[in-house]
Amino acid sequence: MRTLQDLFFYVVGTFPPRKVIMRIREGKGWRELTIKDLEKAVRELAQRFLAFGVRPGDRVALFSENRPEWHIVDFACQLVGAVDVPLYATLPAPQVRYILQDAGAKLLVVSGQDRARVALEAAAGLDVKVVGMDPGLAAGLPCLADLPLPAKRKHQEFPVVGEEDLATLIYTSGTTGEPKGVMLTHRNLVSQVVAIRPLYPITEKDISMSFLPLSHSYERTVDYMFLQYGVQINYVESIEKVPSQLTEIRPTIMVSVPRLYERSYIKILSKIQQEGGAKRRLFQWALAVGRKVKEAEWRGEKPSAFARGQYAVAKARIFSKVLERLGGRLRFTVSGGAPLSREVGEFFDIIGLPILQGYGLTESSPVITVNRLEANRIGSAGQPIPGVEVRIADDGEILARGPNIMKGYWNKPEATAEVIDKDGFLHTGDVGYLDADGYLFITDRKKDIIVTSGGKNVAPQPIEGKLGATAYIAQAVVIGDRYPYLTALIVPNFENLEVYFAEKGIKGLSREEVANHPDTERLVAEAVKKVNLELASHERIRRFSLLTREFSLEAGELTPTMKVRRRVVAERYRDTIEGMYLKTQKAFDLAAGED
Repeated sequence: MRTLQDLFFYVVGTFPPRKVIMRIREGKGWRELTIKDLEKAVRELAQRFLAFGVRPGDRVALFSENRPEWHIVDFACQLVGAVDVPLYATLPAPQVRYILQDAGAKLLVVSGQDRARVALEAAAGLDVKVVGMDPGLAAGLPCLADLPLPAKRKHQEFPVVGEEDLATLIYTSGTTGEPKGVMLTHRNLVSQVVAIRPLYPITEKDISMSFLPLSHSYERTVDYMFLQYGVQINYVESIEKVPSQLTEIRPTIMVSVPRLYERSYIKILSKIQQEGGAKRRLFQWALAVGRKVKEAEWRGEKPSAFARGQYAVAKARIFSKVLERLGGRLRFTVSGGAPLSREVGEFFDIIGLPILQGYGLTESSPVITVNRLEANRIGSAGQPIPGVEVRIADDGEILARGPNIMKGYWNKPEATAEVIDKDGFLHTGDVGYLDADGYLFITDRKKDIIVTSGGKNVAPQPIEGKLGATAYIAQAVVIGDRYPYLTALIVPNFENLEVYFAEKGIKGLSREEVANHPDTERLVAEAVKKVNLELASHERIRRFSLLTREFSLEAGELTPTMKVRRRVVAERYRDTIEGMYLKTQKAFDLAAGED
């Protein structure tokens, strides 16, 4: 297997035609897609693409939520040699437009009426054809079924695709605010499927859920792997809907970001706390017994027979009931996209649901390291997958080399040269170390990219720049690393506010009084709201706190070049920051991983 074309032909040629390979909730029931349905839909759409004039190397943008049609469009692109450009389903029109222009997209496939409006606004005046996945998304908007389909005798042969040919352009946040198109080849993506497949006991009898964005390389690569195994994929609208559908779908394998596991952990403990009495004492006993056994196993020792016997009782009578709330059939889960709290990882391992943490970047397709079932070192990001080499640079930066490393950034040779050295190593921007057994531990982050607990990457500087460009905000520091959403520490523009209050006949206010005045909060809130309109949903500021003084060089909060020292600010305003979140939302030490 060398290309995604090969993957498609393998899937449709290996499993029974009537096997249900994909399902999605529609109304009160489920819409199912069999192997035969998948093959027919992909081949037909590929012919429509060819008839429309899509040729090898052309870029086709895909603006959709997770659904079977996402993969149908993707595989149709691979059959004709086109390069698909996935877009996050929540992107606003300006960001969609930038990507369409930068990628030089020929076609934009969109789902949903709201996204159709955004797509049409973004594509106005551009040389790109907008097509709906479904009919009737907007007045005059054609759908995929409206693209011409030649008669069977006039079907065109699919072009030969090479493993070094570009398969996709995935745009990722940059520190300058200008997204960069990560060029991933067929070899990059297929190498992941081939390398990861032997590591886990997965079969065509397994059932999975797909709810992380397919526009990100994480879920997409996982789905490719599941398809190669013949695993049934159940699409869920969003991560928020997962808890309610776990008991209905009853998956055997699940891949997620820490946010889901953290929420489940908090919910389980809260319910036990509320029940109180004998149930709470019994659960605490079970946890103590389980921890004693697991801690011995984590040290590589064998627990006593008595402890193992108690643990067996705890699992059968107590933990099994907890796992039933998660569907009751999960054998193991994988966590990626952001660091998983050790506390959460240990808890689920104790109750009998191993969470295997991994690490990677879009630029590495994405997996670099991951834990295995038989070798799960909690707190680590696992060991390198087969074929991938990991080194630690002199300054502690994690470097990776292998067939999964991107070809480069689209039309950005200088940016490419900054992250891929002459020896082919990707400089990840993360800092860590390898232990004696080759497990990777991540300790810090060289770059400023925020990774929320939901696994979303956010470049804070552009947002801070937008906030600082408003009339009543002088400085802003965006917070959100390892938290579920973004907040901000904001220094008001005291000079402009002094003028504002003077015009209202209010004089002599101290800076503290200005910062705490209701009018200041209202003016800043209006500015934040206006900036939020220009941002994707995961980039928006949900809460903010007003500070009474500016950040300064003297206080050590700014560098000589006047850049904010995030670690210093995060530590200094720790209490203020924690006040903007619930205690249960904090997964990691706030100051960790910042410059």
